Amino acid sequence: MKISMTAALSIATAATALPLAATANAGVPPSFQTPSGNILCWVAENVASCRIITYTYAPRPGDCTSPGWGNSFFLNQGKPPSLTCDSEPSGTYNGMRTHTTLGYGQTQSVGVMTCASETSGVTCTDNSSGHFFRVSSDSYQLG
Repeated sequence: MKISMTAALSIATAATALPLAATANAGVPPSFQTPSGNILCWVAENVASCRIITYTYAPRPGDCTSPGWGNSFFLNQGKPPSLTCDSEPSGTYNGMRTHTTLGYGQTQSVGVMTCASETSGVTCTDNSSGHFFRVSSDSYQLG
């Protein structure tokens, strides 16, 4: 009887713990990294964002919304994309490489946002407006 009671208690404890685990991630947008681990992205219903760790391009004058390293790209539904130049070098994001890997040739879509992982980089598109950004280690495009 003691074994049955312990088993029942374990099952009840596990059943009540499951909703807590799901709640912990509620509202967190799906994230991914490229197979190289160089580009990290987050995709939600109406926003997509990517950060690149190592790159050789130089941000064009006027593209940065703030001074610093041009490594953070944002796309909000219905608005043109933007490049935020962080105050810290992109190498500080190396510890964030815990995302699911999105293989080359694959896409991830949430709401109106779609991001595509290619060997040449990542392109995120707002399917409702056609605005997009593309980022790779040697170049970027805001459209």
